Amino acid sequence: MRCFLRLFVGLAVAVCVAGCAAQLPMPNVDFPSQYIYEDGAVARFDTLPDGKGWWQIYNDPMLDSLERVALENNRDIAVAASRIESARYALAAARAEFLPSLEAELSAESSYKTPLGKSYEIVLQPSVSWNVSLFGALRHTTREMRAEILSSEWAHRGVLLSLTKEVAQAYFTMRECNQSLNIARRSYELRQTSAALIDSMVYYGVSTALDSEQANSLVYGAAADIEQYDRALKQASLSLAVLLGQTPQPLSDSALADLTLAALPAQVPSGVPSELFGRRPDIMESYYELQAAAAKVGVARSNRFPSVALTGSGGLLGSNVKELFKDGYWSWDATAGMVQPLFAFGRLRRAEQIARANYDEAVLEYEQTVLQALEEVESALVAVATYRGQIAAYVDYVEANRRIADMTEALYRLGQNNYLDVITTRQTWYESQLQLVQLISQQYINYAELVMALGDIWEE
Repeated sequence: MRCFLRLFVGLAVAVCVAGCAAQLPMPNVDFPSQYIYEDGAVARFDTLPDGKGWWQIYNDPMLDSLERVALENNRDIAVAASRIESARYALAAARAEFLPSLEAELSAESSYKTPLGKSYEIVLQPSVSWNVSLFGALRHTTREMRAEILSSEWAHRGVLLSLTKEVAQAYFTMRECNQSLNIARRSYELRQTSAALIDSMVYYGVSTALDSEQANSLVYGAAADIEQYDRALKQASLSLAVLLGQTPQPLSDSALADLTLAALPAQVPSGVPSELFGRRPDIMESYYELQAAAAKVGVARSNRFPSVALTGSGGLLGSNVKELFKDGYWSWDATAGMVQPLFAFGRLRRAEQIARANYDEAVLEYEQTVLQALEEVESALVAVATYRGQIAAYVDYVEANRRIADMTEALYRLGQNNYLDVITTRQTWYESQLQLVQLISQQYINYAELVMALGDIWEE
């Protein structure tokens, strides 16, 4: 009686201790009320243009077509989707561990004993076993698996978002390379014409052989640039083909329009920092990983307390198959017991400590993810605003270089300047045109970077 009382008291204490939920520290995340570098030029819109893709802020039918092909064919998306299915199967498997299991055994035995003769025995015995956790192991395991599913779903959305950004970046890079290639070709033709003019001036003694060589050097430089931008265009085309889920192949560049300031979005999707939660895939993925880590602590804690083991078995016994189904040949028994871990050399306690340490790590990773997200949004806002001002100034810079180059060449033809000044000003104008194209291309990409930083804002 005394032993039974001690066991009862020990069990009651275990119930009270297990009933106290594990106190886990919450993440220390402070979303600011607004972004630091959001100015009046960065306006907010809550609805997308006609259609569903965020990339339609560019109003570019070719980009829209490329994005949809990539979403249908890209292999990385298929891999991420398969991970969601795997997580769902894992949930079903984990829940099955806590459900009753049914087994059946059919056996036959014969024996020969002199002088009794032969005897036969046929047994059909089904059995049921069920290990019932009293302290939430099933609940915590289900929470863990569901959090893993949600984490996989947000990871899948993150892959989608990243893919669409990479497609847009590759597409704008192609347009940049194509536009730079066209500038190099036009410059090559103009320099060839100028070199021919200098050669005729040398022939008539109006210019010198040095001027001719200098003019030809500009032609050679433009020819080299043509090869450079042609190579970059083809490589960007091959990269885009892979993103589209196709074998590497050159894409037609005949329909690639020049990058212009007029085609840039008039507005930038923005909002308040707290909206990143629930919208940005990496934050939500990290959040549900944190939830899964918390559930694992609960599982580890539950394993330290009692569970109830229920078993039941029955059977049919006969000397032949026909007798198995006669009345009176059925027997069964059932048992119930409580299993309480007593001494495992600290294994269960260490397992809980490991789970808690993993939870603490998940908390820090979640906090770091939020901080990184806020930094990326601010950086993207800064880029959009400053590139806007830089491009506006650079447009004037390119136009000024054009006028300087034209005036320098006019003075040279009047004999009031040397050809080295012509080369310098022409080269400066040429390089500034290429630089302006790069700046405009980067501004297109900056808008995509801002959308990535703000999170998943397109409708599915």
